[in-house]
Amino acid sequence: MFTFLFERESTINRHISAPLLAERQKYLELLKERGVSRDTLRKISACLLRIVEFLNMDSNHNKLSVQCVRDAAERWLCFQHKNKFTKEKRKSIFFQLAIRWLTTLDRLKQPREAKNSLFCKIYKNPIALKRHCSNYLLSERIKYLKYWYDNGAIKTTLQFKAQYLLITMKYLNFYQPRMVTLTEVENAANHWAREKKSKYYMKNGFLKSAKRNFIQEAVSWLKMINCLKKPTIKSLPFEKYLNFYIEYIRQEKGLSENTIKLFSLHIRQFLIDISNDIALFKNINPLIIDKVLEKKSNLYNWKRNTIQSYGSSIRSFLKFAETQRWCRKNLADSIKIPRAYKYESLPYFVGWDDVKKILADTKSNNPSEIRNRAILMLLSIYGMRCSEVAKLKLSDIDWKNECFYLIRAKSSSPQVFPLIRSVGDAILRYIKDVRQNDSSLREVFLTRRAPHRCLSHCAIYEFVSKKIKKLNLNIKHYGSHALRHACATHLINEGISLKEISDLLGHKNLDTTRIYAKVDLINLRKIAEFDMRKLF
Repeated sequence: MFTFLFERESTINRHISAPLLAERQKYLELLKERGVSRDTLRKISACLLRIVEFLNMDSNHNKLSVQCVRDAAERWLCFQHKNKFTKEKRKSIFFQLAIRWLTTLDRLKQPREAKNSLFCKIYKNPIALKRHCSNYLLSERIKYLKYWYDNGAIKTTLQFKAQYLLITMKYLNFYQPRMVTLTEVENAANHWAREKKSKYYMKNGFLKSAKRNFIQEAVSWLKMINCLKKPTIKSLPFEKYLNFYIEYIRQEKGLSENTIKLFSLHIRQFLIDISNDIALFKNINPLIIDKVLEKKSNLYNWKRNTIQSYGSSIRSFLKFAETQRWCRKNLADSIKIPRAYKYESLPYFVGWDDVKKILADTKSNNPSEIRNRAILMLLSIYGMRCSEVAKLKLSDIDWKNECFYLIRAKSSSPQVFPLIRSVGDAILRYIKDVRQNDSSLREVFLTRRAPHRCLSHCAIYEFVSKKIKKLNLNIKHYGSHALRHACATHLINEGISLKEISDLLGHKNLDTTRIYAKVDLINLRKIAEFDMRKLF
């Protein structure tokens, strides 16, 4: 082996005459079989000599502790000349190679903390077990994995996360607790994604999932051990005015949280835009407001309905500002926004036959499909919003009286619905066979993967959208609201009155429901067939 690696006879003799010749040769042969280059093998061979020397392995035949290896790495560092690597990197190279080699020789003691640790449950292979147990930041890694274990993560998930923790340490050069920035994490993720060998690459040369997985695991772990440096967030200009207004619409007007979030988003954007032109809020004038609205339309290509919604939020905010004497009077009335016509478009909906196809597609024993079927039935049969489905709790279902209670997302008003047999059976099957009932969460629908959380409305939107897109329908939107529209359209074509549909959908005003009159094909057909000559 050494005659293959080196040309100088003195170098070959030095390697041959050093202790543990057979063990070193066997390890180098193993690396050569794995495709390690000749240049790398030479460096490893030289490092093995130093490991033998600084660990006194010629006279010491006992098992060595991880701390001994760390101390040897520190001593070796003092004899190293300066090179392109940092001290921590050089120390890490010595330590990692020593740990791997000693593990193959079965000369490494298992750390006390590792005995009966979570790694013993995850790994049965002694080499893999020692590799994880003997590495840096053992207690920090165990803490992170225990969190996932306690939240129901399966063995393969824990192995995946444990491996990514070692990768995170390597590419971030993170062997001692220190503060790490998000930029560092992203750069390390790019490095890892480029190096990882696979045929599944994106156009930019990155592995499809490697970068995402690295960032997700690294950020999650660093947050838990308080080593992630929070990015400095610029203070919002005129923030105190926004806070007063949000408190007002929440406490005085009683608006729902979804509406408050939308208002807050619009006003934040507005305050940032006007801060470029004024230093004091009281100096705001109609020309500045018109400039902001014009920018949204021309530069960002906002549509008429979007600008109308944005302008309405700003107008409401400025009316409140006028009452508080933060700005001049009649400023809100000067806002010019495009007119939006309620009934200018048709509701985008899925045909009822297509709804049946979607529900039929979920008839399986797949755990996710069992959950999704129950959700789809609530969306399409009761016309519920996805946020209302997400917030539905176990206590909201009255199995004895066959009904369930619902708090409407927009109006926050309570409603009671009869629980029809098919929907009840779908929910009951999910709760009995799929739901993680040992969870402390009381929401009905939970995520399938650990840590189990209540299902978000975004997750509902995503799987509903996938189901609808399979049908190749020519509709504007593919989200869960299309099923709400499908419910209303089906009912109106079955002859149900607008008042009854309005009550089902939770509309406060009947005018909101009138748009469905445009798809009342039965009555529209009757009007079209009406003989107008009888009127003359």
